[in-house]
This record gives sequence, structure tokens and C-alpha cells, in this order.
Amino acid sequence: MKLRLVTIIALIATGFALTASPASAQRPIPGIKQTVAFKKMKNYVEFLYSKRNTATPAARKTIYKNTLTTRRNNANTKVVALYQQKLNRLKKQDDNKQRRQIKQIRINQKNQVQAIKQDQAERLAELQADQNAAIQRVYNQYQPKINVRADKRDRFKRQLKRTINPTKRATLIRKIDALQTQINGLVSDRNTAVNNINTRYAARATSINNLYNSRIANVRANAQDQIQQARNAWRQTFRTQVQAAKTRRNAEKELVGTVAQRGFGYIEQMPSVAE
Repeated sequence: MKLRLVTIIALIATGFALTASPASAQRPIPGIKQTVAFKKMKNYVEFLYSKRNTATPAARKTIYKNTLTTRRNNANTKVVALYQQKLNRLKKQDDNKQRRQIKQIRINQKNQVQAIKQDQAERLAELQADQNAAIQRVYNQYQPKINVRADKRDRFKRQLKRTINPTKRATLIRKIDALQTQINGLVSDRNTAVNNINTRYAARATSINNLYNSRIANVRANAQDQIQQARNAWRQTFRTQVQAAKTRRNAEKELVGTVAQRGFGYIEQMPSVAE
């Protein structure tokens, strides 16, 4: 029972840690005024202000200057660190947003292409159905004529097998050959008609494929243009954000310098004493 309770507490603690981590990563980056380094420098300058009218040996003034210089440098280092932190966050945020936008563009492109291909398949299926119907009409036109002649030919062939008389056999053979010639002509005409239909519908299928392939190419080209525009927009956004971060960095450096310079001024105001 105790082991189970410990396990549950550990899982809850882990959940809190996982929940808190992304939130902490999204906390606003503080300004230099909120940092320990700046506060230490500012407090030291206030200390120097309180000593500005106190007689101070040169050695002590040197210590004051060195300490103030160190704290100024620490504050400036913190300014640069905050700037770099801001840049890293901007880059990560912009990259994530850019990837989501580009992913959505590609999803839209895929859906459009699938819809076009579906429409293309339906058009081709309708065309194939029309082609099959046209071919069937040709067969319906020629097959009865072929069947009638084939039946007569076969009947004459059966008679030929039973006939011994040379004259009758010659007559039957002529009739069989004539019918076969007619059948061959009809089959040839039928095949020509079917081939013409196939050629005509093949041209239509090519036209349909070219039309839809062009539409697909346009969708893909348009998506690529959108992706390039998105990338250009994000580059411009990032440059603007970086410029704003640089402006803030420069202002904070100037603030650090101003506060530190005030401290150096207080040191200079301190009356000197003989050592």
C-alpha cells in the first residue's frame, strides 16, 4: 500500500514538473532592471552616493572604482545574455510557427490534389463508359450481319461434307468463299470502326489528363509560392523582431553605462585625504 502511494505521488510530481517546464520556458524575458546584476550595481551606486561627501583615501577610491567596474561589466554581460536569450526564443517560436503554417499549406495542397485526382478519375471513368458503349454499338451493328453470313457459311460447309457431286461441291465452295469474304470484310470494317473509336477516345483521355495534370501542377506551384511567401514573411518578421531586440539591448547597455557613470561621478566627488 505504501509503495503504491509513493508511486502515485511520484507520478503526480512528474506531471507537475512536465506541466511547469513549458510554462517556465514561455515566461517573459526580464528587462535588465529586474536582474540581480543590475540591482547589485544600482545598490552599489546608491552606496557611493551616500559616500559622495565622505573624505576617502585614494586607495579606497580605487577599490570603489574597481568594484563598480566589475558590477558594470556584470550588468553588461547580463544585457548580452538577455539579448541572446531573446534571439533564441524568437528563432524557436518563429521556426515553430513557420513550420505549422507551411505544414497547413502542404495539407491544403494535398487535399486539393486529391480532389482534382478524384474528379479526373470520375471523368475518365465516364469517358471509358462512353467508349465501351460506342464500341458495343459498333458490335451491335456488325455482329448480326456477321452472324447471318457465318450461319450460312457453316450450313454450306455441312452440306459440302455430305456432297459428292463435283459440280455441287464447286458451287458450295464458291458460296462458302463468298460468304467468308463478306464476313472478313465486315470484321475488318468493324475493327476499323472500333479502332477509330479507341483513337478518338484516347485523344479525349489525353486531353482530360493534360487538363487535370495542368490543374495539379498549378495547385503545387501555387502552394510552393505560398510557402516561399510565408518564408519571406517570417524572415521579415524575424528581422523586425531582432531589430527590436537590438534596440532594447542598446538601450539597456546605455542605461547600465549611465548608472555606472553616475557612480564614478560620486567617487570623483569624494574629498581626498592624505594617506
